[in-house]
Amino acid sequence: METLLNVSLPFFGLIFTGYAAGYTRLITAQAYLGLNAFVIWFALPSMLFLKMSEAPVFEAFDPKFVAAYTGGGLLAYGLVVGLSRLLFPMKWGERAVQGMGASFGNVGFMGLPILVTLFGDAAVLPAVLVIVFDHILLIPLTTAIIEGTGGGHASLAAIFRKVAVGMSRNPLILSTFAGLIWGLTGWSLPVPLHALLKLLSDASAPCALFALGLTLVGRPISEGLEQVTLTAIGKLAIHPLLVWILAAYVLKLDAFLTAVAVIQASMPTAANVYILATATNTYVQRTSSTILVTTMIATITVSAFMVLFTAY
Repeated sequence: METLLNVSLPFFGLIFTGYAAGYTRLITAQAYLGLNAFVIWFALPSMLFLKMSEAPVFEAFDPKFVAAYTGGGLLAYGLVVGLSRLLFPMKWGERAVQGMGASFGNVGFMGLPILVTLFGDAAVLPAVLVIVFDHILLIPLTTAIIEGTGGGHASLAAIFRKVAVGMSRNPLILSTFAGLIWGLTGWSLPVPLHALLKLLSDASAPCALFALGLTLVGRPISEGLEQVTLTAIGKLAIHPLLVWILAAYVLKLDAFLTAVAVIQASMPTAANVYILATATNTYVQRTSSTILVTTMIATITVSAFMVLFTAY
């Protein structure tokens, strides 16, 4: 309970403070876009660059950790798609976006700051691996299903080219690999540059969570609540539980890596899913509802997983 009060509530308090600021129009849509750009292009990349440049990446890399997290995510994806086929008259592309909503969590904006606060720098590398592999696996998979089942008209080569271009422009991915490359050189950053990046890095958690709250303003919960409910159960319960089983009981990871994997898996649906849905004009409205519903419920579920796994 002390962990819940001291760590979880302040984080979710920031999210709902941002929501309140947007709902009452103390912060306008234009101001939100500026804050969001600051987080995406400056604050979070600075943190990732610094942490990755100082992390013993090749010593700490654990393929079992990657297998546990990605395996749990793909199983959750497939399970929700399968249940959706049984329960709802939907197109395959819509089911794919729904499956992505149940397995692609807010691991960058929300998960990374929370884990660094909980566990310190030791959590950075595994948390970043989750970000990278979610992008590598789930975005191409979902895009391919949409295109391959009539939701689009691109060839397989065009799909992967589009995904590769998108990843090459993603500031979180770019800063991760830039930090990794810098770390391999063995060089120290100039003191003024390090101080600048540290200031930006320290702003990442509060600004990211506040901006996340702002993104929830105006997201309606209209039709399709049954489908949204299935996705929410998949994301907030099935995904972390499957990762837990794989990490702790199948692959037998240590308690720390299990905690990082499960807490990342417990994060609500990421805005990346909405971006892909909008780009392909597939399942847009219900994806927006899913993000709102999972983020609201995550105040309880993520807190519960944090309490369970912070005593590793």
